[in-house]
Amino acid sequence: MASVYFIHNDAVQRVLRLNECIEAIEDAYREWDAGRAAIRAKTNLYVYNLSEEETTRYNFASMEGGVQKLGLVAIRMRSDLQYNILDRARETNPRRAGRESKFCGLVFFFDTRSGLPLAIINDGYLQHARVAACAGIAAKYLARTDASTLCLLGSQWMARTHALAFCAVRPIKLIQVYSPNREHREEFCREMEAKLGVQVRPKENVEEAVKGADIVACCTNSHRKAVLHGEWLVDGMFISNVLGAELDDAALSRIDYTVRNQPFRNLQQAFAVAGAHPEGVEPASEGRLWLKQADDQTPLLSHVIVGKAKGRTDEKQITFFSNNEGTGVQFAAVGSVIISRLEKTGFAGLDKIPLDWFLQDIPD
Repeated sequence: MASVYFIHNDAVQRVLRLNECIEAIEDAYREWDAGRAAIRAKTNLYVYNLSEEETTRYNFASMEGGVQKLGLVAIRMRSDLQYNILDRARETNPRRAGRESKFCGLVFFFDTRSGLPLAIINDGYLQHARVAACAGIAAKYLARTDASTLCLLGSQWMARTHALAFCAVRPIKLIQVYSPNREHREEFCREMEAKLGVQVRPKENVEEAVKGADIVACCTNSHRKAVLHGEWLVDGMFISNVLGAELDDAALSRIDYTVRNQPFRNLQQAFAVAGAHPEGVEPASEGRLWLKQADDQTPLLSHVIVGKAKGRTDEKQITFFSNNEGTGVQFAAVGSVIISRLEKTGFAGLDKIPLDWFLQDIPD
């Protein structure tokens, strides 16, 4: 019986390499620029849950992308509860549901030639890998060719994949790391130094971590507070971010050249809300922070890749990759690599779901 494969994070980590992610996304972006790939921008649906005990906000987010030559469409979905929204909205999973430290994020893959589902992949490692790979591609075109010192602000999953991506495209010899949790950053340094074979050093504050860096990668979970300040930037740096709030206004004013990841969404159509936000709570920015970093004239990374827009033109330029949210094309490209690698093993050890479970006799 034909099957749809469920691919867990451990299998993804086992077969996926960041250099392959970079190659796959770069090629898919060429296809996208040529009109042979398509995206549907990220959308969010919010439902407020108001009670005397706690106020939470449910968030369902999705994005899609397809690449013609891969014969593949990817749909990424995420289901989260955001706690402490009277203070700061952040994504967590429902602790009251008894699933401490568990998260719901899935990527569904469909064959465009048959219309059939192929696989479902946990989005955890894939999500971090595709974001880092895109930053690595940007560094390939925007960082100095001799960039050898990397600053990472953050020491969790996103920082790990970013370290791998930047080492794949530039001759990194030293990584300087800061995160507020001393134990996390020291553990990160031990792990990544052994994995990468380069010096990885913890720093006591952000300014120390940024000092002397050729590449500065913001890999934090800071949705509202800037972590990178303009007075720390120097000529020749390349900067990337993950979230829209990570650079302050002074940092943005110091940047000489910016490239963005994707066209801006129609903000009115990008989200829907059930219920009114509590009094005193600022609604989600829905992309407005990205509008501070770039505009419709800011070149796309895909334009730089195919030569329609310039990369770095001056060794003294401060260049910036505004990662204004991801694209479904990234998931399709990286998912294709994962499925191809696992197919060579006959999908050994993977969970199988009968294909018939996804099919029906009644036309839709």
